[in-house]
Amino acid sequence: MTDGGRALPAYFTSRARRARAVTRRLRETERRAAETSERYRSLFEYHPSAVFSLDLEGRFVEANPAAERVSGYGADELIGMEFARILLPEEVETVATAFLAILARETRQLETAVVRPDGSTAEVSVTGLPIVVDGEVVGVYGIAEDITARNRMQRELARTRRSAEQANEAKSMFLANVSHEIRTPLTAVMATTELLVDSGLDPDQERLAEVVQRSSRRLLRLVDDILDFSAIESGRASVHDVALDLPALAADVVELARPQAEDKGLTLTLLVDPAVPRELTGDPERLAQVLTNLLDNAVKFTGSGDVRVRVEVAEERPASVKVLVRVEDTGIGITHEQQARLFQSFSQGDSSITRRYGGTGLGLAICKQLVTLMGGSIWVSSAPGRGSTFAFALPLGRPVLADDHL
Repeated sequence: MTDGGRALPAYFTSRARRARAVTRRLRETERRAAETSERYRSLFEYHPSAVFSLDLEGRFVEANPAAERVSGYGADELIGMEFARILLPEEVETVATAFLAILARETRQLETAVVRPDGSTAEVSVTGLPIVVDGEVVGVYGIAEDITARNRMQRELARTRRSAEQANEAKSMFLANVSHEIRTPLTAVMATTELLVDSGLDPDQERLAEVVQRSSRRLLRLVDDILDFSAIESGRASVHDVALDLPALAADVVELARPQAEDKGLTLTLLVDPAVPRELTGDPERLAQVLTNLLDNAVKFTGSGDVRVRVEVAEERPASVKVLVRVEDTGIGITHEQQARLFQSFSQGDSSITRRYGGTGLGLAICKQLVTLMGGSIWVSSAPGRGSTFAFALPLGRPVLADDHL
């Protein structure tokens, strides 16, 4: 009995200790549950998007303040209301299908529109998730972001882009049509002038005829620039991959520019790296067009000194060669600010340049677009009064030999 009497208080003391520990754990669990509930309530109340829950019949059970702002209904009006009642009629079937999928434990995201009491609509992006309690789906949880302003801006941007594209297409078509209309009589003028020069004119008449020839060639160059520009802008420009002899092509372009350079007392030289292959593939017409534009500009903007064209190999690969072509001059030079807009359409470094030297500002823009079309890059290095160097790097293919197919 004595032993039993001593053991009995110890037994009850142990049980009391365990009971107090259980009570502490229970209180801690309740505290954590309350904290979690408060965290959820704060997230629910202060979430910037509309947060709500629906029962299995699609009726509102909860709605936060943002849901009131988006829908235009107060929380007391929403609770118990069917979600379908605030939808546009044409949206009900799509939303109902998504609702059933969520009840089948699938997350759904969709865009729809709700109708406010005043008849206005709000476009919303909705994320729906199933509410699962004890392993059973008891409702749907939704988060709806108001995307009305965003969609309106996107639609406005799309309309603006379409209008700009239509205006640009109309402009390109107009330029092409006008250029063709100018070119037809201009060709007749040039042909007639050539016949006139060969008909035995006196010196004064011959001098006047040569003025007509030079002006006609200048006008033809302008027409060609406009045609090229409109073709590139409309996406109709293309490049070809055929055999070309780059050193010979560069020599031809330089020789065509030589009379104009010599008239100004300029020294014009061509330097071709012996490593440049004579057999390559690319678009010789487009390449000559780019080099001609750059060389003509160099001669035009150089009052004294020299103009040099350098052609060299920048990189060799098994199937291609990247060539580097530079046109250097000792001309007026270009400021850093002017360089930033040189390759833009209808732009020149300085508006006074147009008055002094002429030109439309299309040449360099065409060069950039053609070089880009051929897979290359173009740039300029210059400083006022210290001349300019225009350069472009271009990948050209190696011809495929018959043995390569065996």
